[in-house]
Amino acid sequence: MFRNFHEVVNNVSKTIQKHETELDRPVIGVMPAYFPLELIEAAGGYPVQLWGNNLAIEKADAHLQSYCCSVARSAMELELRDAAHMVKAYAFTSLCDTLINLREIYRRVFTKPTLELSIPITRTEQARHNYLTSVVKSVIDGLEEITGNKITSESLSNAAKLHGRTRELQRRLYRIRREKPGIVKNHDFYTAIKTGFFLPADVYNRMLEDLLQNLADLEGGQGDRPKLLLCGMVFDPLEIYKIIDELEAYVVDDDFANGWRTVSKDGLNADNLVEGITDFLFNPAPCCCIYNPDNDRHPYLLEKVKQSGAEGVLFWYIKFCEPDAFDRPQLMKHLKDAGVPVAFIDLELTMTNFDAVRTRISAFCEMLEK
Repeated sequence: MFRNFHEVVNNVSKTIQKHETELDRPVIGVMPAYFPLELIEAAGGYPVQLWGNNLAIEKADAHLQSYCCSVARSAMELELRDAAHMVKAYAFTSLCDTLINLREIYRRVFTKPTLELSIPITRTEQARHNYLTSVVKSVIDGLEEITGNKITSESLSNAAKLHGRTRELQRRLYRIRREKPGIVKNHDFYTAIKTGFFLPADVYNRMLEDLLQNLADLEGGQGDRPKLLLCGMVFDPLEIYKIIDELEAYVVDDDFANGWRTVSKDGLNADNLVEGITDFLFNPAPCCCIYNPDNDRHPYLLEKVKQSGAEGVLFWYIKFCEPDAFDRPQLMKHLKDAGVPVAFIDLELTMTNFDAVRTRISAFCEMLEK
């Protein structure tokens, strides 16, 4: 049932090259996170999401300090090794200092075009709207120059429907997992989500539709097993889900930036693009990297725990991600005060030894079973 998804994730470069040839569209690498893929689609580009990888860092440390997060360092390693030769340009957001500076490094070191959707830090919706008006125009101009195509109201509307459909199907997959814990192995689930980073949206949508149809009549897992909610920025490394599967624990929900925080976004409002992108960036799920005082993460996360039936929250911390590190202590305290068990694991995308992670997750699961 999940074989095709695993084939994509295990052969990313081959997959992208195949579809680049078939589509005859320029591949645009989308750096973390929340860049509306609809804009690239509407401009005639082929968006591919780059959330880091498990390559050993050999060249990126010449440009990025070792205390930068492994998401940024491993993404740059791809370009430095010429492993991303099919990528013609890069699209950034301004989520954190590392990503902002990473774009500047790309501009100095590489010749490929870059563009940035700069996310405003302000209290008022009007200020956000005013700032994003100029930002969106700059992004559109940049995309049109890269692809050689104009973004029209028709192409934008079609792209919004296409990618809105993707997230709708992914939300259905999330809902099935919540309602029928254990129906999907944890490793299979996140492989299915990750597959969408690399495939054209229409191809991915058909795969999801077939998967959901096959899952519809299946029953959930049996037995009283620990139910976890995961919280972090990036749901990699995928290898850890094999450990969770072996421990016979159920992940029933998550709050990952490249998981639910993205999947939860509604279709982009193409009729009023600035308002649509404003809503896309700031809603519905709050993020540690986006300042939005009207959308507090503390009650949001506690409500997710209640709705999902999770028995504990495992914070999935990618080392040196400062926004996530700043948020975690008070989030953990808030959940503890509400009687929700919590734990966290320190990770790097490039790690190869998972013994300590296994021990920590196993201990947390044993605590939940008592």
